[in-house]
Order: sequence, then structure tokens, then C-alpha cells
Amino acid sequence: MRSPAKRPLFPLLVTAILAWAQARTQTSVEFFPEVRLFPRLAADALTHHISLSKVTHNRDWIGTIGGVAPLVSVRSPEVTWQLSAAVTTFNRLIKPPGITVYTIDYKVDIPIDVRYDDFAFRLAIGHYSGHFADDAIELLGKSSIQSVKDYLTVAASHDLPHGWGFVYAGVQYNYNNIPVHDRPWQIQWGFDAGNVPFLGFAVLYCAVDIKLKQEVAWGSTQSYQAGARLVEKARYLLRVAYTHRRGHDERGQFFNTRETVNLISIFLDI
Repeated sequence: MRSPAKRPLFPLLVTAILAWAQARTQTSVEFFPEVRLFPRLAADALTHHISLSKVTHNRDWIGTIGGVAPLVSVRSPEVTWQLSAAVTTFNRLIKPPGITVYTIDYKVDIPIDVRYDDFAFRLAIGHYSGHFADDAIELLGKSSIQSVKDYLTVAASHDLPHGWGFVYAGVQYNYNNIPVHDRPWQIQWGFDAGNVPFLGFAVLYCAVDIKLKQEVAWGSTQSYQAGARLVEKARYLLRVAYTHRRGHDERGQFFNTRETVNLISIFLDI
């Protein structure tokens, strides 16, 4: 069961930040800001964006629909605070012929980000649930397990010199973790680097994301990505990438299984 004591902490923290902002001089409040404070984690399989990925060795496709909406920023001479909301649905399917949907997963996050010079910090509360689609239950002959995570995340990033990218690390505590109740921790780190101009219209990059998960005896999910950023307008970014991913499956119904996939993807980061 969820701990009811943890639920009111987030709105109280937001209220305290806004009250602090109003009490200071040279402080401004901006609603629905264009600039995000915490960087996008390009190689993370569970990051929020719109994407379509083709698994190269079979007929599987992975589709995601979602994004991040910055709600309010509080700026002072020293630091900037930002409250956002993010939601994404993740679907694994087979096509053609027709479309057979295997998994439908959902992820919701409410982060508070802080930017100080070259550092960004994040405190977030989130929910993740994984589900078999009806197609999978019929074709695989399996019954769906209850796969739910309610979690708190603390993370930090540091910009590399000369605009070459950033490194990041974070810890996630699953205070409600079903079906594995007693192994709540996850550690994550990685980098996004390169940012090399190419042919006047693209920027080349590489990214790595590593997760260690206590629920699978500290097994890992490793993602290695190389891609190109094609169009960037305000907080919208279009990119294409090749990803090699190995280790424990990120889908909730398959969390305790391992797979190796190579993906060709197009992303719209929002």
C-alpha cells in the first residue's frame, strides 16, 4: 500500500518555493516557460518523448507518446527552480501484417528541477505501471502480473566544458514496488556528449545510460546510442538514432527477463 504520509509533501514543497520567491527581491515567476532546466536523457528507454523505433532483428516496433510540460519557473540571481509534469505511454507491437500490441506501459513524473551554474538537480515523484495488451494475453497464453512502481527520484547533472554535453547520475527509491516489495532501489548514470556539427543541418552525438536495479539482484539495463539532432526549436527537438540495448527488459511484464535489441528510431523530444 502507498504511504499516505508521503502524498502531501510535494504540494507543500511547491508552496514553500513560491512563498520563498515572493519574499525575495530580484525574483521573477514565469508560467509555462520554454526552457527546461534538467537535460533530456537521450539513451534512457523510459524518458518522456514521442518516438517510433524498429527492432532490427524481428518485426517488433516500440512506440511512445508523451512529453514534458514545464509549468512554472522561479528565477533568482543565484538559482532557478522549475516545476514540471511529464507523462508517456510505451507500446511494444508487431507489424506487419496488421498490428499486434503486446505491452502498454504508463509513466507519470512530477519533477522539481534546480539549475545552478553548470549543475542541475532534480527531485521527482513518479508512477510507473506495466500491462499486457489483450493481444499478448491471447497469443502468449499468459496471465498479466501486477507491475507497479511509485517512486521518488533524486538526480544531478553537470554540463561538460565548451558545450560538449553533460554527465548525470541519480537514485530512485520505489516506496511502492509490486510484485517485488523488499528491493526498492535503483541507481542510474550516464552521459550525452559530442554535439559535433555535420553538413550544416545536423548535430552528431552519442549517449550512454546505465541502470542497476535491486529488484533483479542488481542486474543492469544498458543503452548505447549514436544519433543526430536535426531540428531544435524552443523546447522541441527532432532527432534520429541507432541504439544498442542489453540487459533486463524495461517493460513491466518482462522486468525479470533479459534481452538484447538494436533499434533504429526517430524521436520528437517535447
